[in-house]
Amino acid sequence: MLLPKPMDKFKFYLNKFKIYITNSAWVLGGIIIRAIITIFIVSQIASHIGTSEFGWYNLGISVFTVLYAVSALGLNPSFLIKYLVKGDYKEERVLGTALYSRLSASFIILLLLAAWIYFFTSEPNYWVLIIASSAIFFQASEVIKSYYQWKLRADVYVTITTVSLVIEALLLLYGLYKGFGLLYFISVYALERLMILIGLLFVFNLEIKLKHLKFDIAFFKTLFLQSWPLLFGALLTALYARFDQILIKYFLTATDLGIYGTAIILTQIWLIIPSLIIPVIYPKIAQLKNNSDPTKYHQLILFLYGLLNYSAIIIVLFILIFGEWIILSLYGADYIDSVYLLYILIFNMLILFQSHLTSSVMIIENEEKYLLKIKVVSVIVNISLNIALLATMGVKFAAYSLIIASVISWIVMALFNKKMTQLLVLNLKSFLAPLYLKQLLK
Repeated sequence: MLLPKPMDKFKFYLNKFKIYITNSAWVLGGIIIRAIITIFIVSQIASHIGTSEFGWYNLGISVFTVLYAVSALGLNPSFLIKYLVKGDYKEERVLGTALYSRLSASFIILLLLAAWIYFFTSEPNYWVLIIASSAIFFQASEVIKSYYQWKLRADVYVTITTVSLVIEALLLLYGLYKGFGLLYFISVYALERLMILIGLLFVFNLEIKLKHLKFDIAFFKTLFLQSWPLLFGALLTALYARFDQILIKYFLTATDLGIYGTAIILTQIWLIIPSLIIPVIYPKIAQLKNNSDPTKYHQLILFLYGLLNYSAIIIVLFILIFGEWIILSLYGADYIDSVYLLYILIFNMLILFQSHLTSSVMIIENEEKYLLKIKVVSVIVNISLNIALLATMGVKFAAYSLIIASVISWIVMALFNKKMTQLLVLNLKSFLAPLYLKQLLK
């Protein structure tokens, strides 16, 4: 019997996984386009409208992020796909119940926000929060997106998202050319999400008529009983990522928020890297765990920790060398105070990069409950420190607070869980990975 040639084996596996490779390529393309818009166009908006107005712009997005976590009700694409794959319920029932419940929740949240602004605030710029937060209503498009993810048809939603991003970019550039202000740019931010919703509903209606989608209150109760921990987890993540910016506006000024928001943008953009690496390798990690192959399982995790840690080190060095030039080139001299904040926040990448892998492995190890405890601790520490000291120590403390919360959550908390302690040891050992790279690559 003839053994298959290496090239034939390569073609076999390429064809076998072609749909997954193509799917990932579409998703990667969308991420890159959004990153380009964030880095180059948003920086020009910041330079154009100034630090104070850009602070309001960041506040609007921060409030949107927190409210979005609530409005989603934990009914995210991954959760819905699980029900679509099982096939116990008709897809029209699953999608219809999720879509209408999310739209209803978003409408109620927006009404409450509008009432609060109308009765308890006097500054006109607070209406920026309503415009930005209206996007939570349009984010219900994720329900339709889950349908195409289930069908492994990323080209559908990525194409619609890409077209919407291009239109958004053109509108933003037009606004810069015409010299428009804050309200215009935050409106375009919400408009992009509206375009995605309309586009997905239009295409979806060609396959499954929207009128066939049904809301089932009994089924919603079933869904929510399982999704509420996801809602809670998403809310904790949003609070950790954005609530410090809300506190900066409350205790300090919009200008401080504009300065801080700039450093946050130039830091978080790098999180694309672990978000791309880990999902590709994750199935292999799970397979090795299921096959009870502890040696290769730990070697792969060690290799990934090394890859992520050294990537983070390179990024830290890059920012320390070129950070000031990047901010002056993209944002202008008005944002020079962001440089010091960027130098602080970029060191958080050393923890956040590995936390992506730690979270994924802890899920494989069935330690979701401990991950939730970590999120609770990180939010409590970050918010408590900011409430206690932000007003007296200034905006720089918000950056230090994030670092402190990360260290406590992902290093100190690791000492109180056996599985996480093992991962911490592998993580620290990975800094010596170059010494035995050949062994890891076997």
